[in-house]
Amino acid sequence: MPKSFHVRVEEGGRRLDVVISEKLGLTRSRAKRLIEEGCVQIQGQRAKPSLIVRPGLEIFARIEDEPAFFAAEEIPLDIIYEDESMIAVNKPKGMVVHPSCGHKKGTLLNALLHHMGFERSFDPRTGIVHRLDKNTTGVILLAKNEKVQEALSSLFKERRVKKVYRAIVHGIIREEHGTIELPIGRHPRDRKKMTVLKQGGRYAKTSFRVLERLRGFTYLEVYPETGRTHQIRVHLSFLGHPIVGDGQYGRKGLSERPLLHALSLSFIHPVRQIPIEIEAPIPKDMEEFLEASRV
Repeated sequence: MPKSFHVRVEEGGRRLDVVISEKLGLTRSRAKRLIEEGCVQIQGQRAKPSLIVRPGLEIFARIEDEPAFFAAEEIPLDIIYEDESMIAVNKPKGMVVHPSCGHKKGTLLNALLHHMGFERSFDPRTGIVHRLDKNTTGVILLAKNEKVQEALSSLFKERRVKKVYRAIVHGIIREEHGTIELPIGRHPRDRKKMTVLKQGGRYAKTSFRVLERLRGFTYLEVYPETGRTHQIRVHLSFLGHPIVGDGQYGRKGLSERPLLHALSLSFIHPVRQIPIEIEAPIPKDMEEFLEASRV
């Protein structure tokens, strides 16, 4: 149910999640989740729960009247690794990882619940330890219980997971390898985009090496050492070599999606305490583009 209201003078100077909680009669945790899922906008833009609001701001919120649970759905999964603790899936293009405002069904979480024999979950991040963009393909790791989820999340947070991606970018990169170490934050004008910032932002580091130079394009192996939103796409675009098909940070056309693939994850298994490496094959659309672009 859509709701729109303005912040009164006495409400200014308070956190957005507190204002939303009181205005809509929600718990603060649910108000925070609605904001994080993009169900709350200020002046038409997304915002953070911690935003300090000022008097006169127009806030638009969309909340669901039905119970806030997420149902299991029988959706095929390309499982490339599974044990008693975790599952690794080769995520296809077009699949959203977890439910959010506007994506309550057809997500990886809905499929995971069915695979694990659950009927529903009240937590939209059940088992989720990291994310891939909707149209990025490749390895994504899912935990089977809260203890493993916490352990895997810590590995990602502490940068103890080696992530390897493949990307096809516009232009010819002459250097054999390189590193981009520039902070990333929300775009000041377009809140749906991230950007490299001269001041502020969060530390981000991406390394790469050239695998092959094509006819007007370069095939890269990419190593993100941090995990910022849209990091690889933003850094490569800033370098002047946007990913093919990435209309948000580069040029439209040539591909219906950004040609970016999460190739592998390497880490120490949190239960078995042994090294593990999980790899997903290069998708057909990238292979076909490579073949068509070879000199």
